[in-house]
Amino acid sequence: MPNKESEDGLIEKRWLSALAKGDSAALGGLFELYGERVFRYTLRMLGNRSDAEDATAETFLRVLRRSGELRADGAFRTWLFRIARNLCIDRMRQHKLIELPTDAQYGGTEERTTLRITVHQALSELPMEYREPLMLCDLEDMPAREAAEVLGITVPALKSRLYRGRRALRDKLGGSMIR
Repeated sequence: MPNKESEDGLIEKRWLSALAKGDSAALGGLFELYGERVFRYTLRMLGNRSDAEDATAETFLRVLRRSGELRADGAFRTWLFRIARNLCIDRMRQHKLIELPTDAQYGGTEERTTLRITVHQALSELPMEYREPLMLCDLEDMPAREAAEVLGITVPALKSRLYRGRRALRDKLGGSMIR
């Protein structure tokens, strides 16, 4: 029985092939496959829904504009997240809007929402060099090799940043996570 990741890989290849042949409707398929993940990543990077929506939309517009460069070789997701990352970095340099996550964003019980907001705030206070590996590996379940490629660093450097980032996040959260 094929796993979800291999099924997604096959679907990705079909959409990339269609997009490379000029089928702009294939962008919708890629968005369906990766849109939510890119949005979550940009939301964590930027800290507010409006900027994250803009960055997500711009990420996929850039994919469409550069569709002639696409290859169905497994590197698409890395390239996609690199585009999103660069857009977020550019946006953070431009301005910083402060917006706390709403309950509707996270859903669930009040206690769970409070916990997510606490973790989100602690994560946003970490230096970018720790925050990005945590978001990619721990929150987006990206393999270390792929996350290192997105960030343009080696796998050992990524693992070091993950270790330090997890320790810093645990220190920031203190006893709020321990019950």
